[in-house]
Amino acid sequence: MSSHRSAQRVANALIIIDMNARDVKKLYNGTAVLNNQLKLIDAFRKRKQKIILVGGGRSGSVLARSKRNPVIERLWGAEGEHDPEGNKIIPELMHAPYDKYVDKSEYSAFFKTDLERYCKKNKIGALYFCGIYTGCCVYFSAVDAAMRRIQPYLVTDASSSVSPAWHRKHVSNFTTFIGPAVTTNAVLKKI
Repeated sequence: MSSHRSAQRVANALIIIDMNARDVKKLYNGTAVLNNQLKLIDAFRKRKQKIILVGGGRSGSVLARSKRNPVIERLWGAEGEHDPEGNKIIPELMHAPYDKYVDKSEYSAFFKTDLERYCKKNKIGALYFCGIYTGCCVYFSAVDAAMRRIQPYLVTDASSSVSPAWHRKHVSNFTTFIGPAVTTNAVLKKI
């Protein structure tokens, strides 16, 4: 019986979404968010659990116009098109240990990427979501995780939005529609 249970064991993973230089500067609590993410990276690494970074192209380049989604383009315009350095994930995270980098082109880290396959291959049954923005790319990636039977958790103090009020609203939406919200300290005790 116990061997059957160990075969059923699923892993946790930390997933950090879109901590690019341009948007981190816009956060009201960017330093605290980054410090909590670094604590989580250290804890997940010590427990030999996967760490996933998600962002645009590592070089900071954007997709060719012919490959861009016209709906998203109307919403966001040519954001970042002339700012490759601002598009890059901040160096503090790129230089931290991680297991996988997901290059995403849309809101969700699962859209047209190999993230689902990676999670299934590594028996990841729970993803702890961090990053920006709580109500956009973090949210939509977590929805897609749930649709793929991967339990999403939102690490509230390792995620952010443009204002405290927006962040609280997005956390409320997350817990209402997707999954539990936890703090960094709660995750450190749980994993």
